[in-house]
Amino acid sequence: MFFRKPPFGVDISDYSIEIISLEGSVENPKLLAMGRVKLEPGIFENGKILAKEDLKKYLRGLIGNPKFGKIRTNKIIFSLPESKGYVLIFDLPEKLSPNKILEFVKLKARENFPHPLEEIYFDYQISDKEVLLIAAPKKIVEDYLEVFRDCNLIPLALEIESLSLARSLIENEKIPILIADIGARTTNLSIFDQGKLRLSFSVPIAGNKFSQVLSEKLNLSKEAVERLKREIGLDPKFQEGRVFLILQKEIQGIIEEAKKILNYFQEKSRLQPASRASEIGKIILAGGSAALPHLPEYLAENLEKEVKIGDPWVKINIDILKKKEYFREAMEVNPILYSTAIGSALRGLSKNLQTAGINLLKGRK
Repeated sequence: MFFRKPPFGVDISDYSIEIISLEGSVENPKLLAMGRVKLEPGIFENGKILAKEDLKKYLRGLIGNPKFGKIRTNKIIFSLPESKGYVLIFDLPEKLSPNKILEFVKLKARENFPHPLEEIYFDYQISDKEVLLIAAPKKIVEDYLEVFRDCNLIPLALEIESLSLARSLIENEKIPILIADIGARTTNLSIFDQGKLRLSFSVPIAGNKFSQVLSEKLNLSKEAVERLKREIGLDPKFQEGRVFLILQKEIQGIIEEAKKILNYFQEKSRLQPASRASEIGKIILAGGSAALPHLPEYLAENLEKEVKIGDPWVKINIDILKKKEYFREAMEVNPILYSTAIGSALRGLSKNLQTAGINLLKGRK
């Protein structure tokens, strides 16, 4: 039974690790176990592992003692931070023979990615002559794999965060969706249309920057700043809007980049078949900084779009969290923090999870 359990999802970011274990089917997933641990500074930074032994210690501890339930398999699916992956979307030439496709994809990788082919892992998918090509540096991936191997974990698939997020946050939407993943270091903007990734872009403005400017402008401690972010956020009435004005200036940088990507998608879509929508219908917020009070309303007003915070629980049976021994702690869980790990775990319920999407481990020997 140990080896027949579906793999669980693992998400590692600069400040935390999240794990999610599911059972059942893609259509009817059920939560088995989950947990989160905060990392000390200097262990993981900007998508790179800086202290492998420390990371292994935290990972082993979390898997051995998750917050809810028990982990009963050593197989995993994980995702890379968006900033460490390369995304390219292009069309295949007309009349290109099937046996020439791989060479053409490799040519595109050489032309567009800042590493030789020998130094990257890559995978691609083709849909209606359109190719989604994703790559990551081997050195980055191998560092993850070393940590997992030493923790007795067997990774079955590797993708980028945006693909995991879409799996957990988008529900059979027929309209184009923008996911704004506002983390600690970066904000990743990804557009999905008809279930496919169309655009992906990272902005170096996120929660850390919010904290920095609040601390500098208001001369506050880290604890006081985090309390302001958690409780006040973009409330224009608090202290005559002083906090609001400071945060507003930083968030405008995200808004400007979001407008650029929205306009670019709209212009590009006008060249596509008339049946394809060209307007983004909704913006879904993810990441820890998405919980900033009044942020959805502020973005909706400035981007003139429907904006909501993603809810990864919508697809999941979470009855385990209603158990008497878990109920009090479960009330304090912020599910948006688990969105990426949930998306990875959902992939693990697929009948053929290795071909259920991009898998950067596919060509690894």
